[in-house]
Amino acid sequence: MTGLYTRWALILGATLLLAILTYQHYQQHLSTLSMGTLLNNPPVTQPVRIQGMVKSGTLQGDVEQGNATFDFVDGATSLPVEYQGPPLENIRELKTLVLIGHWDKQAQVFKAQDTALINNFGFVAAAYLISVMALGWMVFAMSQRVMVLFKEIKESKLYEPEADSLGHKE
Repeated sequence: MTGLYTRWALILGATLLLAILTYQHYQQHLSTLSMGTLLNNPPVTQPVRIQGMVKSGTLQGDVEQGNATFDFVDGATSLPVEYQGPPLENIRELKTLVLIGHWDKQAQVFKAQDTALINNFGFVAAAYLISVMALGWMVFAMSQRVMVLFKEIKESKLYEPEADSLGHKE
C-alpha cells in the first residue's frame, strides 16, 4: 500500500512542479501589463508587454518597412506608440495587438520593438486541466486494476514451498 502512496505522491509532486514552471513562464514571457500600471509605475530595466487596440485614424508611417506611429488604446487609456522593428504584416487600425517595448518617460511615448500573439489563456488552462485530470484518472484506474489482479493471483494460488536446486521440496 505504501507503493500506492509513493506513486501518487510522485504524480502530485510532478503536477505541482509543472504548475509552478508554467506559472513562472507565464509571468516572464506571456503576461501583459495594463496601460494604467505602465503610466503609473513604469519598469525601467526590462521590456514590457502591453495589450490594446490601434486607434482608428492614427496609424501613420511606413508600416511595410517597420516604422509606424499610432495611438494604442485600452478602454479609456490611450498611449502614443512609436514602432521600430520587423515589418508588420498584421498591423491595421482597430486591430488588437500585444506590443513589446519600453516606456520613454521623457517623451511620454511607448517605444515598441516587436509584436506578440494574443493568447487565449482560458482555453490553454482548460486544455491543460483536462489533460492532467485524464492522465490522473488513467493512472488511478490502472493502479486499481493491478491491485485487483494481484489479489486474484494471490487468492488463486496455494502456498507452494520453494524447491531446492536438486528438485527436493523443503
